[in-house]
Amino acid sequence: MKKTINTLLDFFELALLGTLIFITVYFLIGQLVEVSGDSMEPNFKNGQQMIAEKLTINITKIQRGDIVIFNSLDTRNLLIKRVIGLPGEKIKIQDGLVYINDTHLDEPYLVKNTYTKLKYNNKMEEGKDYEIGEDSYVVLGDNREVSIDSRAFGSLHKNDILGKVILRYYPIKDFRII
Repeated sequence: MKKTINTLLDFFELALLGTLIFITVYFLIGQLVEVSGDSMEPNFKNGQQMIAEKLTINITKIQRGDIVIFNSLDTRNLLIKRVIGLPGEKIKIQDGLVYINDTHLDEPYLVKNTYTKLKYNNKMEEGKDYEIGEDSYVVLGDNREVSIDSRAFGSLHKNDILGKVILRYYPIKDFRII
């Protein structure tokens, strides 16, 4: 009887320890994310699953090209976008191209001949320079035709960014370290 009780206590101790480790990792270090929608195609497709890490965004600088997750400002759903503009830079969209500090931004991750246009009700105007605020970033989807991004809601403050995508793990055939 005493052996059974000790075995049960060991089991519950391991289960509690495992749960605490999972909670710590999930809330402080990483988060599972599923792509919903087409705004990041062709690089990230609807239904793909990935891991976003939360630790380094507080330690290192977010870089241009990083894929970040953040809460949507209106629906509280997680969004995934690519960082295009960094704090203190000037950004301009003109004739379908993105300019950073008056230099055309090379975007090799976009489908050839992608046209970055401004839509109705945007926070940005064609050909106008916008200075990105301190601790703020401009994020755009890779599928510019359908993406709702900084063109619509403006720059994103660093505190709104939850993490950087580091790994795509599902489906297995699409496994890739980002």
